[in-house]
Amino acid sequence: MVQSPASPKNQGFLPLHSNSRGNLNLQPGGLSSQDEHIINIPLTPIKSNASTGARKEGQTMTEYPRSEGEDGGVFQGHIGRRRARDETVRDLAEEEGALTTMGKFYDKVLHFSIITRYAVYILPLSLCLLVPILVSIYAAPHATIGGVRMLWLFVWLEIVWCSLWISKLVAKALPRVFQALVGVISAGVKKYSLVLKALELPLSLVGWAVASLCSFLPLMTKNPDLPSDRFGKIQTWQDRSNKVLISCLVSAVLWLGERLLVRVVSVGYYRRQFENRIKTNKENVRFLSQLYEVSRSLFPEYTEFREEDYIIHQGLTLIPGIKQASGSATPMRAFLGNINIVQDKVTSAFGNIAQEVTGNKNILNPNSAYTMTIEALRRKSSAEALAKRIWMSFVPEGHSALTLADLKEVMGMELESQAEECFHSLDSDNNGDVSLEEMIMHTVYLHNDRLDVAKSMQDVDNAISALDNVLSFIVFIITVLVFVVAQQSSIGTTLAGAGTVLISLSFVFAITAQEILGSCIFLFVKHPYDVGDRVDIDDKKYIVEHISLLYTVLKRVDNNKTTQIPNNILNTKILENITRSGCMKEQLTIAVHYDTSFEDIQKLKYELLLFAKENSRDFQPDLEVEVIGINDLDKLVLRLEMRHRSNWANEALMLSRRNRFMLALVAILRRIPIYAPGGGDTAVGEQGKPMYTVAVPDHIAQENMKRAQVERLAKRWDHEGGNTNDEDDHYKSSSGSTAVGLDLNTVTGHRSPSPFTDRPDTQDGTRTLGRTSTASSRREDQVEEVRGLLRRESTQGRRRKPVSENQLR
Repeated sequence: MVQSPASPKNQGFLPLHSNSRGNLNLQPGGLSSQDEHIINIPLTPIKSNASTGARKEGQTMTEYPRSEGEDGGVFQGHIGRRRARDETVRDLAEEEGALTTMGKFYDKVLHFSIITRYAVYILPLSLCLLVPILVSIYAAPHATIGGVRMLWLFVWLEIVWCSLWISKLVAKALPRVFQALVGVISAGVKKYSLVLKALELPLSLVGWAVASLCSFLPLMTKNPDLPSDRFGKIQTWQDRSNKVLISCLVSAVLWLGERLLVRVVSVGYYRRQFENRIKTNKENVRFLSQLYEVSRSLFPEYTEFREEDYIIHQGLTLIPGIKQASGSATPMRAFLGNINIVQDKVTSAFGNIAQEVTGNKNILNPNSAYTMTIEALRRKSSAEALAKRIWMSFVPEGHSALTLADLKEVMGMELESQAEECFHSLDSDNNGDVSLEEMIMHTVYLHNDRLDVAKSMQDVDNAISALDNVLSFIVFIITVLVFVVAQQSSIGTTLAGAGTVLISLSFVFAITAQEILGSCIFLFVKHPYDVGDRVDIDDKKYIVEHISLLYTVLKRVDNNKTTQIPNNILNTKILENITRSGCMKEQLTIAVHYDTSFEDIQKLKYELLLFAKENSRDFQPDLEVEVIGINDLDKLVLRLEMRHRSNWANEALMLSRRNRFMLALVAILRRIPIYAPGGGDTAVGEQGKPMYTVAVPDHIAQENMKRAQVERLAKRWDHEGGNTNDEDDHYKSSSGSTAVGLDLNTVTGHRSPSPFTDRPDTQDGTRTLGRTSTASSRREDQVEEVRGLLRRESTQGRRRKPVSENQLR
């Protein structure tokens, strides 16, 4: 059995010698010439894409030679070979969904024009109603229904039927007439024309109800066939029918008001919240498509950027020449990829015809730059591949940043204005160049922004639908009450009963109604966030996942927990929207050594400014260092204020920038150096600050202690000086032969002898706590006596009694 030359169990890897195409020189034990097809595999060199440009210096989009396989690229040999069975598909369609001859005729008449369409709608029933009219005129002129000639009843029914479609035509034409007449005055009325267009059905019903009501009583009570005694008199059934028509009109007006409120909120909300955002996104996509078109002209597809082009076109990782992971390259994925290619070819063939007719290059053209850009932005991987392809196409070899000069050089002088617009859309930090990371970040942001806008619009649409359902239910309840009240003779009793029921229900649904109203104001009036926004609530970081009418689903940034909070609760909290914020700044407080000089602080600011200029893509060159406190005269408190180039919506990017700043700050503080509070000094016991003792004679120690005691007592407020003999005797009696022999448990007195002391000392003459016990007790007694007198005097009255005449005598 022939072993593989690359098998690790044999001779290891054996190089293939290509001396001749048909004969391979192998070592003994290798493959024979008859097994040449096993290893004679053509190898295609794949050039790795580093973070430097692929464009050669001076190369423009008009100087690259077109490759032979430009139209098909690597897909030329991967197109499916099986022929489609058109006959089988055609037979199957004829059996299941084919139209008959009459159905085809009806479909053509229906879609021929609006006149034929409405004629098909109106004429059948109109002709049916015309038959009784003709019968009442010619065959039965005296036939009556409910005391009214049959002619006038069916004439009214004919008016009701025709007025429905006339009202619908008027409602359909009203938005165009409104925009044509009022649009001359103000161009901002387009949104109101959209509101009128959305109210086509309610307006039709209101017009229908008005026409039916206005034509009923005149035809029933004032037609020329009525005798003079019954002319203008309303019969009982006519009165009830008239009340029903009035109720229908009121209900139609209520429904129109409800739909008008919902549509005004919807159109105004979408226009206020999403118009600018969608417009900005479309402009950025247009600029990106222009750059992609130039990139394809400079480097045709599947030549230099085969891997990126395959990801952009397919989103599948079946890249020829690159080994795939297990399970990723399956026959079904390859088959689906080839089907997509054939579909694009067929669609582009029809698109060429549409381009000639309309002049728009993007119609039915899946290979246009704009269409390819839109498709690439649907997925994150294809968006990153698109960014890498565009960036590497414009950046010269050996360079690591895209500049405006590169765009102008490639696109030429005739497209200089477009080059400037495209570059300004990419250079969001205005530092003059765009790195590969910035380019990828820009395209991924467009991808995420499109997804967030679509999801946010869907969520808001669901919320508006929920609000519409709530209002429709309220309108339905009012409509039922209107019909009930209209048929009652005693309206006051009915209204009193209905009012009682509503008051009872108000106690039940008061909290729910308050929650709905608060949520509507929070969502449609305030609207502090959209789906995908980074918000801070109660010092916690969240990402908005879903918005509903009554609640919002949030995801915490720190632990990915999903949190659901009612909107009426959020309405009472302070929300900080990080995504909607501009360039943000951060303040950092640090404590430094108290001996830090002003020059050191200025040096710190200078070094931080240099760091900000070196990292101008992440930080603005605007940094402040401020001394905000000195604490307890033991340290200086500095506050550093740094400004980021963007907000903190991207948590990973913010943490990367902050880590870089912190490490640079630590390095700068060490280099100056600036020490922490209490730091920088030599520790006690080290060589710079040794610890040692000095021997003092006993008499000097005694004198020093006595002098310090006298000085301490002299600072007391009650010290009168002069009499310190007792204290001297105390030290002489209590001290030993050396200073070290002092009794540490004795506490020196803090009061001088009282001048009122007249009692002799105790017999043993000992002193406790630095003074004679007898003198101390005597002084305490005197102090207590004085305190008692003061206390008694403070509790006695101060008013003097009046002196009587007898006392004066």
